[in-house]
Amino acid sequence: MSERPTAGSVLYIRLRRRIVVRRGAPILLGNIAQLLVDPELEPQVRQLTVHTPVEADGSVLLIDMLRVVKVVRDRYPGMQIEHFGEPHVLVEILTPSRKPNPVLFTLVWLLLFVGSGLAIMNFHVDVSMMEVHQKLFKMVSGREVEHPYWLQIPYSFGLGAGMVIFFNQLFKKRFSEEPSPLEVEMFMYQESLNRYVIMEEYRKMHDRENGS
Repeated sequence: MSERPTAGSVLYIRLRRRIVVRRGAPILLGNIAQLLVDPELEPQVRQLTVHTPVEADGSVLLIDMLRVVKVVRDRYPGMQIEHFGEPHVLVEILTPSRKPNPVLFTLVWLLLFVGSGLAIMNFHVDVSMMEVHQKLFKMVSGREVEHPYWLQIPYSFGLGAGMVIFFNQLFKKRFSEEPSPLEVEMFMYQESLNRYVIMEEYRKMHDRENGS
């Protein structure tokens, strides 16, 4: 079946920032980019194979706009290409992983729980929180007690509630759309990591082109 002429067709491309694919699966143009083209050509354009990951690619692969243009031009020589946004996309290649061991998961969870509890208690010892509670209780009630539970118990519940509010999440439930400070820090870390990986991938591409 003859394909529709593409001399007057225009393909608009906006590459995604980062995608995840399984090892061995071909990377299609429709996976890595948002496309706008004639409806008659869109299914075929989306199915264009940009790259098939191999073992030598490692776990992260960089696909830049030049490779995309070459793939499209090889298939549709007369098509005009307009590009918007990022000039590259990071492809994370995942290998099939085994299900986590429930015993190991429980052990790690307990270690983190106990470790975080010890960290909080050590902090309270460093800042003499017991003495502060004792003095506050004496100021309010006029009595001296060794364990001011009327302050310590509400303080413990308030500490937990404050952490939940601070991180804006309880298990999988979020209280608002505003990101938590931890999410912001993770986003900044991911952005820095992406920039580093992009620079390294471009360096490797340059070394391969120079034969080094």
